[in-house]
Amino acid sequence: MIMDVDLINLRKQINSLINESKRRAKKSECIWCGTPVTSFCNSHSVPQCVIKNIEIDGKVGYYNTLVELPTMNLDKGINEAGTFKLLCRNCDNKLFKDYEDIERLKERPSDIMLAEIALKDILVMLNKRYIEVELQNVMSESFNIPSNFNMNSQRRIKNLDLKDFGWEYLRTKSIIENNIENSFNLLFWKKLDYVIPIAFQGQVVLYGDLEGNIVSDIYDYSETNIVKNLHICLFPLKEDSVVFMFYHKEDHAYDAFSKQFNMLDDSQKLQLIGYILYERCEDMLFAKKFPHRTWILNRISELFISTPDVHMVTKETEEYYKKQSLYRLKYRDISFPNILESRFAFKQKTE
Repeated sequence: MIMDVDLINLRKQINSLINESKRRAKKSECIWCGTPVTSFCNSHSVPQCVIKNIEIDGKVGYYNTLVELPTMNLDKGINEAGTFKLLCRNCDNKLFKDYEDIERLKERPSDIMLAEIALKDILVMLNKRYIEVELQNVMSESFNIPSNFNMNSQRRIKNLDLKDFGWEYLRTKSIIENNIENSFNLLFWKKLDYVIPIAFQGQVVLYGDLEGNIVSDIYDYSETNIVKNLHICLFPLKEDSVVFMFYHKEDHAYDAFSKQFNMLDDSQKLQLIGYILYERCEDMLFAKKFPHRTWILNRISELFISTPDVHMVTKETEEYYKKQSLYRLKYRDISFPNILESRFAFKQKTE
């Protein structure tokens, strides 16, 4: 068992590595306008006006609420929950103003709101990959880790991710700058008359659809393959919530999934959205208290957190895990609790 003093020292060492990685990953200019920047805006992946609706004493739970790593805190303050630093303050205030409005979020999103959300999702992933690339370098230097096949493979995958996100960033930037309409397919939008206990905004990649067919091949590492993404938003509001999902109309890889999804009723759709998040995302934010919280978080952890990384297994088992991932949605447990149901509500709407 790690003694308290050892745990404190280990946390300090890890934080030092992460801070150094962030320092190296820091850019010298705003990614949008190109203005030289020394102090970037602390942008939030989920708008603060949304996070505040599920905070308790200024805190929310996040991924480590599920995995409970002793070297990390079990909650985060609002100012540090889901942040990235790639924009100057002026661009951050300007680029997301249409959708970062609690009143506008109560209605179906406009074209410009979807474009702003997509842009932010891409910037979050770019920022994350920049830091991960540098973290790998910092750890190799700090611990004199010799380069090996797996490490080089991981570097290549992250660089391919940066290429894909860079391509997607330029496409979305063109939509916003040229005010191009009807660029996205709003696959689902629903307003709920209670406050859900989870907040999320981000993009996910579906490997397999509801029939076990490949959607976007995350295991194709060729330079010509561009991984396509699906955007999901779970926004708890003051007395209501909105849940929606969309993708770029040019990303036809999701057309078949869209048809399959639309054959489900609303309850099944909400459960599936939650299921996708549990499997594919690490950026969910949870309320620290809501009905049946411990039970449902334990269920999520038991089913999803233990899934091994396909890049860390032997070649003999790699195909097995790829197949398991491909059929995950087709053979999902339809009895799995749906965190978006009213019984888990952080707060019921008051009349």
